[in-house]
Order: sequence, then structure tokens, then C-alpha cells
Amino acid sequence: MQGSSLFSTVAKLATVAALCVPFVAQADKSSSSASSALTGQRSSLVTFSPGASTDFVFDVTGIGSWDSQGSATNETRTLNIGANAHVIGIGWDVNLVATAPSWLSELVVSFGATSSSFINLTAGIGDDFSGASNYTSGGVVDLVGLGLDFSVDADGMLHMEFFEGFDDAAGLMDGLWQSGALTIQTAPAVPEPGTYAMMLLGLAAMGGLARRRKA
Repeated sequence: MQGSSLFSTVAKLATVAALCVPFVAQADKSSSSASSALTGQRSSLVTFSPGASTDFVFDVTGIGSWDSQGSATNETRTLNIGANAHVIGIGWDVNLVATAPSWLSELVVSFGATSSSFINLTAGIGDDFSGASNYTSGGVVDLVGLGLDFSVDADGMLHMEFFEGFDDAAGLMDGLWQSGALTIQTAPAVPEPGTYAMMLLGLAAMGGLARRRKA
């Protein structure tokens, strides 16, 4: 039982390490963490499955990893997940390639709304070497349980930016999301307290009108 509990704790730490808010760029490449335990490759991650959730599967095949976050050279994608949709889970099953001197731990993708960014995923965190490798979350990671859930804006747009955590060569592609997919799990938008109040007032008004008609 103690071994199982320890594995569960390490798995959760791996998830928190791979999904970070906000992303802090490495000031010195040689000083980055080399812990192989924080790779995001655990298969025992908890899946959050509310009754009305929707999964959006996004194919990442062929997307390049170019420069530091915010650079005009980076590849971006936009996914319409519905107005004010609540992002409750993210999963990944991808194959990444890093060209020397770039590292696998430097390929990052951010998820955010039009107004702001919320989460950065580093699937290969801890793999401070070049080459190719597969990474999987083993399911959809529960962002609610980790305190990392967020909502998009009224335009319904989820924005993704693929970038380098450490830019080895500005203007050149340092890595590649060679194949695989990201899964974004959402739940319907939760009405604001003011919306609930208006709904109740509307129901009350309808009830009053019905009574007057009977009279």
C-alpha cells in the first residue's frame, strides 16, 4: 500500500510539473531540472468525468517548435470550444522530436482564452536531451482537482501556441510535434450568480402571470 501511495504521489507531482502556470523560461539551459521522475509519462492520472463533458481531440502532427513564447515565428492554433466553455481536463499522446542542441524538455504548448493564457504543457519535462520520444498522460488529466481549470471568453476560442522553453536558435525550428494528439475536455459554462438571479426573477414573473390569468 505504501508503494502504491508513493507512486500516486509521484504521478501527481509529474502532472503538476508538466502542466504549469505560468511558464518560466530557463535563464540558463545547464541549470534546468534533470529529474527523470517528472516526465509526464505516468499512466495512473485521475480522469475527471462529469456527466456533461465534451472532448475535443486536436491533431498536432507536423507542428514545429520554433522560438520563445510570444515570438511571431511560433505556430499557433485556435479551437472553438463554445462560448465561456469551462476547460476541465487536458490529455496528451504525442511523439516529439528535438534537434540538437535543443532538448525534448523545451517543447511547450500553451492553452488560453483570447484575453489571457492560463496553462503551459511541457510533455517532455525532465528529458534534457535531443532526439525523439513518445509522451502520454494516460488519459485526461483532471484540471479541476489540480486547481488549473479555466474558462474561455464569450468568443469560445481556445488559443494554443507551440514554443520553445529555451530558444537555442532564433528563427530556426528547434523541435517538432511529429505526431499524436491533444485532448481538451470541457464542461458547459456555469452561469454567473447574476444570471441565476435573473432566471429566478423570470420564473417568478411567469408564475405571477399564470396566477393572474387563472383569476
